[in-house]
Amino acid sequence: RGHVEDPVPWPYTIFQRGFDLVLGEQPSDKIFRFTYTLGEGMWLPLSKSFVIPPAELAINPSAKCKTDMTVMEDAVEVREELMTSSSFDSLEVLLDSFGPVRDCSKDNGGCSKNFRCISDRKLDSTGCVCPSGLSPMKDSSGCYDRHIGVDCSDGFNGGCEQLCLQQMAPFPDEPALYNILMFCGCIEDYKLGVDGRSCQLVTETCPEGGDCGESRELPMNQTLFGEMFFGYNNHSKEVAAGQVLKGTFRQNNFARGLDQQLPDGLVVATVPLENQCLEEISEPTPDPDFLTGMVNFSEVSGYPVLQHWKVRSVMYHIKLNQATVSQALSNALHSLDGATSRGDFVALLDQFGNHYIQEAIYGFEESCSIWYPNKQVQRRLWLEYEDISKGNSPSDESEERERDPKVLTFPEYIASLSESGTKRMAAGVRMECQSKGRCPSSCPLCHVTSSPDTPAEPVLLEVTRAAPIYELVTNNQTQRLLLEATMSSLWCSGTGDVIEDWCRCDSTAFGADGLPTCAPLPQPVLRLSTVHEPSSTLVVLEWEHSEPPIGVQIVDYLIRQEKVTDRMDHSKVETETVLSFVDDIISGAKSPCAMPSQVPDKQLTTISLIIRCLEPDTIYMFTLWGVDNTGRRSRPSDVIVKTPCPVVDDVKAQEIADKIYNLFNGYTSGKEQQTAYNTLLDLGSPTLHRVLYHYNQHYESFGEFTWRCEDELGPR
Repeated sequence: RGHVEDPVPWPYTIFQRGFDLVLGEQPSDKIFRFTYTLGEGMWLPLSKSFVIPPAELAINPSAKCKTDMTVMEDAVEVREELMTSSSFDSLEVLLDSFGPVRDCSKDNGGCSKNFRCISDRKLDSTGCVCPSGLSPMKDSSGCYDRHIGVDCSDGFNGGCEQLCLQQMAPFPDEPALYNILMFCGCIEDYKLGVDGRSCQLVTETCPEGGDCGESRELPMNQTLFGEMFFGYNNHSKEVAAGQVLKGTFRQNNFARGLDQQLPDGLVVATVPLENQCLEEISEPTPDPDFLTGMVNFSEVSGYPVLQHWKVRSVMYHIKLNQATVSQALSNALHSLDGATSRGDFVALLDQFGNHYIQEAIYGFEESCSIWYPNKQVQRRLWLEYEDISKGNSPSDESEERERDPKVLTFPEYIASLSESGTKRMAAGVRMECQSKGRCPSSCPLCHVTSSPDTPAEPVLLEVTRAAPIYELVTNNQTQRLLLEATMSSLWCSGTGDVIEDWCRCDSTAFGADGLPTCAPLPQPVLRLSTVHEPSSTLVVLEWEHSEPPIGVQIVDYLIRQEKVTDRMDHSKVETETVLSFVDDIISGAKSPCAMPSQVPDKQLTTISLIIRCLEPDTIYMFTLWGVDNTGRRSRPSDVIVKTPCPVVDDVKAQEIADKIYNLFNGYTSGKEQQTAYNTLLDLGSPTLHRVLYHYNQHYESFGEFTWRCEDELGPR
């Protein structure tokens, strides 16, 4: 992008011909032939053709010796000397060896109009470069800003019906450089139409109540359900800034319950009130942010937990029946007719998105996240909330709001405890809430009070159906190039081409190690197991195995285990072990202390790993990398955790074992059974195993622990 084509012959044919050491010349006949592999390639520096580098050299059987002269030097030494003298440390050194590409000292180096002359030889450059932000015109006669105006040299008069005009617009900060601004105009007695391209007679008038051609296109950013006319990125799930579809108000389009007129082609289905307000609350799970990075684990309290609450009111189902390309997108597409640079198409996708919306749902949504210091606190608060919801009177310490208990939400109960300052509100409990739109009066479950600035109209909650934006293009070549740019943007970061299920990276998309970098390599997040808490000698780690369908193939994971010797400086380590998950852990050849607990399959994507043989009361650092089929590593993910002390573990387990024995000893009432059940339910798997060990060690004569629990509590 930004260069003028100037194809020249490939300069590397010298390596295919022989060399006369006496005369210092090269014969014209070739003695080597090149064979190629499709694994990797490069762009030639002085042309726009893609070639595959030689993979091997083979002697041409037809080559014959041209002279009887005998060279006394060793053939191997001669070949090594020639190879050394013709080798280059980098691509830049190789390009510099050909000398400057242009002489910029006079007449701008032969570059036309507002091209800049660059003497340094660069990859895919002839020395005539457009100023920053400008692109070459179709006939390569100058540079212009393709985001502003048209291109009069595109062979179609820039899409103008009559005149295509040019104007020099100097840069404000650098007057020596300028942009060629091109725009449409009309001859005398004609005026420019609303589309900026057509021309109409000045004397033309519309008859009263008549229809004068196409209706004027309106901006849709301030219109109800206006997001339906803008582009959409189906990866980031965000609405793009550019308007993709044309919005008009020629028809009397109204919907039940809405006073505003709707754009043409928009179909609105209203959801019944009884189906609008739905509440969801998740099960409490360990906080994922706590389980990764520096983990401050306490064997006494266990993991902190997180719970999500959400109320959603789906009010309208929206469908767009007609799709007419907006003038902005039409101008952008027209400027790309005949273009070949992928960067131009990727820039269009950045502005208008890669999809357009066909169906969506609108309404209101509120969500809250509640953090608890441990599972016991969550259970206590939840049981209290259930008692209040059933109509029981709260205790004197609580100052719940005076409202119908049936519509008291759990976040509202947590907020009331926090506002009243009750002692029952445990330290470490916090809540964060957010909302989309304004809560409708028909929904009694809303918790967050909407601000006065929040619009009363329903907001976009979810896009349920979208279509690729290239389906709106009528020019077959432009549609094909836009499809290729869409695939490149989605899977190859816009710096490579999609070939089947892999990315062929551009020459600029290679790292310092020579490996391709255009296909993003996902970073696996290493964390402690959500089910098994660390013990004094054992830690269970897990991460999600995920790879995109195109571009990257994860073939292995590397796990590094380090023992930290300085608790203040985690960079000081004593031992280091690096294991391959495929070669060392799954096979079990080199990892007696590491074994897989769970491997991914078609249903599960979580990989779980058991690390044994650890020392108590010791800080360990675990690091994980993903490795793809090219040998490239992902960014690392760390977990730093201190193993518990065995004495503390055993004392806690012994106390619980004694408590269970005292509850089961003699006649066990229902209250005692419930207490035992609640005590055991709050234990993690490692602690429960230690309780079983201590109970059987001291009280097995009164019945084995598992049998005794099933006898008292049932097989649960």
